Amino acid sequence: MRNTFTAGLRVLAAIAVVGVVLAMAVHPADRALADRYHLPGTPDGEEGTASQPAKAKTGQQQAMLDLLKVHEAWEITRGSEKVLVGVIDNGFDFYHPALKGRIVPGYYYNGGYHPQSYLNMAHGTMMASLIVAQEIGDDGMTGLAPGCKVLAASQGMIEHTLLKLLGEWAKEHPSGELKGAMAELRRKHREEIEQFGREWVRYQISGAAKAIRYLVDHHVRIINFSGGLQREQCQSADLWQELEDAFAYAAAKDVIIVLSAGNNNQQTEDYPGEADTMIVAGASDLNDRRWVSEITAEGLDMPIKQGSDFGNRLTVLAPAANIRVCAPHAERFYSCDDGPVGETSEEFAGVYDVLPHGATSSAAPIVSSLVALVFSVRPDLDARSVVQIIKLGCDDIGDSGYDMYTGHGRVNFIKTLKLAENWKKGKE
Repeated sequence: MRNTFTAGLRVLAAIAVVGVVLAMAVHPADRALADRYHLPGTPDGEEGTASQPAKAKTGQQQAMLDLLKVHEAWEITRGSEKVLVGVIDNGFDFYHPALKGRIVPGYYYNGGYHPQSYLNMAHGTMMASLIVAQEIGDDGMTGLAPGCKVLAASQGMIEHTLLKLLGEWAKEHPSGELKGAMAELRRKHREEIEQFGREWVRYQISGAAKAIRYLVDHHVRIINFSGGLQREQCQSADLWQELEDAFAYAAAKDVIIVLSAGNNNQQTEDYPGEADTMIVAGASDLNDRRWVSEITAEGLDMPIKQGSDFGNRLTVLAPAANIRVCAPHAERFYSCDDGPVGETSEEFAGVYDVLPHGATSSAAPIVSSLVALVFSVRPDLDARSVVQIIKLGCDDIGDSGYDMYTGHGRVNFIKTLKLAENWKKGKE
């Protein structure tokens, strides 16, 4: 499907649907997993697009590496294989040349499909690569804790009723627009889509709770979750308590969960967990400003305003502009004649990609990498100590001291590792 409808459909592929999706084509409150996929659209002044990466080599990471003082930190440690990082995400390319042997398959969500397709594998591959990718040749990239390993928890997906319906509509209306599709689907399939929304939210939240417990029981020190987990998305008190209990279980075992703040450019306070044993990671740009942008696509009647969520639960920021990542490495992953979302087709542009705006999805694994390096230097520290070290190691880029827009500041790798080296247990 290559028409004006398709770009809008790709945007919706990034949306976790809840009931109010029926009220409008796209609404910020519905984007529970909007940062789970590389969306079309590029902010002014940034190179590259989702379908055509900027021509870049590992050196393109240099601006980020310099800002974060990564090379200086690597003189202390590049990470220890004894430090296992759990990553919960859609799916993973375990045989990507830069990731082979660095990502270990672990947990798979029950009741869903786990296809080897771009849509299912891309986001997890990209996020894991920011932590453990190995630099190969002169056209790749490197993870920020390349000496560590990732234990993967694959979310997969259930039958995506909305996207299947949209795909069928697009075939019947090759010149149609997304707005028209949504209006018709609201009339004809309201109950079906509402039921899907409830099942999708339950699948994600209950699956995340079970994945957290699995990863903790398999000896990870950090869990990265680059997706939306906010109370407003969950209408079931029992379901939310299951997630809260999993966060408490991780904290009791001194496992730090790094959660992306969200990309709705709004104040958010209803994350799970406790602030002293987990980290909420927001996104900044390379000029130390909180990330804000607009996404535009043919078939949408208005741009989608995105930005790093803020609030009193925000912990730190990490730069997420022009992020070099690994992409699924085989061309066969990019075309599928049927599956949980129906027929899909993406252009294969190589084994690496550039995310012009990696959003809070990419900020989280940057922070997780730093946590992994801290544990590599000081495996004796508990979760509360490490969270405190991460906070104190930041560069203050907003109002003096803590503020709700930039948290404790933007992470600084070398400053943080030096603090960790000299940290006295019980100091917090």
